[in-house]
Order: sequence, then structure tokens, then C-alpha cells
Amino acid sequence: MTGPKPTAVTGTKSKAVTGTKPTAASFGVRRLANRLLAILVALVVWYLFASGPGSSSGFPTPLESFRSAVDLAGTGVYWSNIATSVETALLGLALAVLVGVPVGLLIGANEHVRRSTQLILDFGRTVPAIALLPLFLLLFGATRDLGLVLILVSAVWPVIIQTSYAVGEISPQLRRVARAYHLTRWHRLRHLIAPSMFPFVFVGLRIAATISLLMAISSEFLGGSDGLGYVLLQAMQINDTERAFVYSFTAAVLGLLLNLFFVLLQRRVLWWHPSVRKGGAA
Repeated sequence: MTGPKPTAVTGTKSKAVTGTKPTAASFGVRRLANRLLAILVALVVWYLFASGPGSSSGFPTPLESFRSAVDLAGTGVYWSNIATSVETALLGLALAVLVGVPVGLLIGANEHVRRSTQLILDFGRTVPAIALLPLFLLLFGATRDLGLVLILVSAVWPVIIQTSYAVGEISPQLRRVARAYHLTRWHRLRHLIAPSMFPFVFVGLRIAATISLLMAISSEFLGGSDGLGYVLLQAMQINDTERAFVYSFTAAVLGLLLNLFFVLLQRRVLWWHPSVRKGGAA
């Protein structure tokens, strides 16, 4: 008796392996299913807590929060306060970038300056800006300037640190090549420093963006200026837990969308970077 030829068996196995190999579409469907399952579990836990231990404190159920969100979405005040908070956060972030990037470049360009300012940077980034709120409230009052100053003193540190670190990490060989070819400062900045620092700076921007939104809403909540923080304070004062929860959830969604925006912007700008090409920017 002669058994099956090895070539035939090998071909059959290869077909079976190829046929059962998961595709990118199946991975995408599985990932979506897992995320939907996680959301469903979170809603069930939310409902159980609101119906049980949280009922005594008026914690709203998912359905009650959804109804309140629909009611608020139909009002112009809701969207106006969202626009105010987002505008304050973006203005403060722009100030942090305008201050942080040049300062980071100056610090990172010199090893002695970087070492001598390390203690100042470590101290500045650990000081909570909310602790300075009473002083800033006396100086600027319950205005948008209060929020902008709070954002600046909070969000500028990650930008400075990431920028200075990026400049300091530029390869010495590249610096010597630039000097050997007598590149001007503009060409060094454009072709050497900028491509090397952008991946680090975008990390600082994403951190600073989250801090900016947090400080904007906190300044409105504690300082009394217009925005999501102020209407959240009003809802809590009249014990309107449903609206307070919707405003808090709105702030969380805004933070998620803001981070997603910078992720997409990073992919757009750094399309050439290996971390973006491999999907590591997400």
C-alpha cells in the first residue's frame, strides 16, 4: 500500500491554514464587539448602582440622564456654554504652546542650561494651579482671564519639558553633519530640529490639551465665569443631579474628542514617522 504523497498532504494543510487565518476585517469586528460589550456592562453597572445604593442620593439612571441630555441639547444655552469652555481651553493651550515651545528650545539647546533648570521644571510641574486660584481670583476676578492664566501655568510645563527633551535627544552625529555642511540656523531648525522634536512635542500637546480643558472648566466652576463649569455649579446648587451628571459627562466627552483631534493631527503631520505608520500614535 502506498500512502498519500507528501506534496498532496502539504498542500491540503496549507489550504486549511490559509482558510482559517483571521483577516483584518474579523479583527475589526471583534474589536467593535468587545467595545460594545464593555459599554453594555458599564451601563448595567451604572443602572444597578443608580437603582440601589445611589438611589438615596438621587443618582440618575442611564435613561434619566439620556432624557435630560436630550432636553439640554435642544437649548442654545447648553451649546453656548460648551463653546465658551472649548474656546477658553484652546486659547489657553495656544498661550501655553507659544510660551512653552520657545522656552523648551532654549533650555534643550544647551546641556548646562538643561541641567541647571531641571529643579525649576520639576518644581513647577508639581505645583497644582488650583492652589493659586485665590491669588489669581483677586488679580483677575471671575473673568476669562482667570481661566487663561490657570491654563497657562498648568499646561505650559509638559510643553516645555517635552520640547527641551526632544532637542536634547538630537543625535550628536546629526549636529556635526549640520556644522560640516554649514547649514544656517533656519535650515537646522527646519530639517534637523523640527523633525526630531515633533513626535515628543505632540505628546506634550496631548497632555497639555487635557489639562487646558480641565483648568478651563475648573476655573468656571470655582471662579464663577460662564461655561460648563458654571452651569454645573448651578445644577449642583439646586440639587439637579440629572443635569449635573449630563454636564459632567459632556466635559468628559469633550476631553475625549480633544484628545482624538490631536491624535488625528499627529497622524496627519507625522505620517512619515515609524510610530504613526505602525499605528502607534493612537
